[in-house]
Amino acid sequence: MTTPKSSRFSAAGLVAVLAGLVGVLLLAMAGFRVVDILGQRTEPAPSPDSTSGAAAAVTTSTAAASAIIPPQSFVAVNDDSGSILVEVPAEWGDISGSGWVVDGEHVGPAVTAAPNLDAWYSSWATPGVFVGVSATGFEPEVGNFSAVCTVGKAGQLSAGLLSGTVQAWSRCGDAGSDFYVFVGGPADASYFVLIQLVSTDGTGVRTLEQLMAAFSYLP
Repeated sequence: MTTPKSSRFSAAGLVAVLAGLVGVLLLAMAGFRVVDILGQRTEPAPSPDSTSGAAAAVTTSTAAASAIIPPQSFVAVNDDSGSILVEVPAEWGDISGSGWVVDGEHVGPAVTAAPNLDAWYSSWATPGVFVGVSATGFEPEVGNFSAVCTVGKAGQLSAGLLSGTVQAWSRCGDAGSDFYVFVGGPADASYFVLIQLVSTDGTGVRTLEQLMAAFSYLP
């Protein structure tokens, strides 16, 4: 039996329509997946305001940079007396634990860590941290770095044994680094802690929180 041309065309047309619908569906699914992946890649980091008291200290550009930087490896370091223990990025392998001297007076133990201490002391282009502890009654100040940095907001931060004030600075020096100064101590106020941290890659708040969370002091 011969099938009329009109019937053959109708069947072919139906197949074509079905194939077209399947193709459109597949393209739509593929498009959704691409948008979903791109959305994950471009989604900004959560506002620090929702995660810690250091929220006020972070700029949008710094938070966005933190979102694409892989987690750092941290190592424990001590000052020369062994009374301070903190964790710093593993790359900061140049360590000094000789103590904290203010106006020629030794006010307590301290540890400084950076990839290169000479470079950290002399410019803003090298990341690093200073941690000083004073149980002598000396009360450190946040300080004023507006001559070389753009002042940011101050916020409260608590992590581990420590709580206090964090003052943020940005665009420090020719390198445009971020700078965080923490002044605080434990709940019983038995000693004061000063932390000065330079960040060149947008991870400053995360590094500061890790350092504070792992901090310990044994007089």
